[in-house]
Amino acid sequence: MRATAHRYLIATLLLAVLAACGEAPTTRLASAPATELTASLNTGKAVTEMSAAAVTTLLQSPLRPGLSAWELADPDGQLVVVAARFNLLRPKLLGVTANEPQGVIPADLVDDDAIAVLIGSGFVSELMALRPLGLLQIEGEVVSRIQRHGYTRILGVGEQKLGVVDHLQYERGLYPSALQVGPGVIEQGKLDISERDLERPAYFRALVATCGETTLFVASLTPMHLHGIGRSVLKFASEQGLSCDELVNLAGDREALLGVRLADARMLFIGNPRTSRAALVTLESVALESIPAQ
Repeated sequence: MRATAHRYLIATLLLAVLAACGEAPTTRLASAPATELTASLNTGKAVTEMSAAAVTTLLQSPLRPGLSAWELADPDGQLVVVAARFNLLRPKLLGVTANEPQGVIPADLVDDDAIAVLIGSGFVSELMALRPLGLLQIEGEVVSRIQRHGYTRILGVGEQKLGVVDHLQYERGLYPSALQVGPGVIEQGKLDISERDLERPAYFRALVATCGETTLFVASLTPMHLHGIGRSVLKFASEQGLSCDELVNLAGDREALLGVRLADARMLFIGNPRTSRAALVTLESVALESIPAQ
């Protein structure tokens, strides 16, 4: 018992020393799940906090070309869906690398006008918030190796597409960048989450769905279950004439984040954009003059 208490005291003192040395941004102690929405409108010079009602109103404004947005209501909660067309947008994965060990702070990307959408952030250690749990590969550099017994899906980021494969089928050369995520909420076009999920705690969520030539970026405005989100996305896809083969969970609770660029260059954030993230999937706008004529 004395040895256990001694180890606990050392660990507590070590955390205190790290915090005093400026290491606090990479250490996030476990806490109760978030219950209040964090959302803001960022101009690069000013930040305005937003309510859920204000978010849904704002998403009715014109967005960056290639983007469309909807609010969905489900018995389990509220969520927003942003549809992206890759003829006007190009995907990219940003995050922790050997040259950028501090990861990415989403709010710092507001001034990069090319970024139209960002979502994240992937799964990380509770105590070391920039240590990915599972595969993180950025432009060929393997930052964190795949976990064969961890999250079951790999979100691959190519030059003109996002794709999802099972983690046991992934090979390094399949995509230049990739992120281990999960669980798969929709797999091969069908809901793949048991109703038992509704018995678990609800969290804020960020997800991506691949639907042929359209990709959906999904964020909940209230804590939700994955089962409810999957049900809503399938219903939405059917109404829009989309065939979504995969929907994968990227992040939950305080790590969940979606950023959407309005046509006037302001960025709407659902989630906290001021903490460092291990990984972010972004879509960058393509200059209109470079798009081939149809």
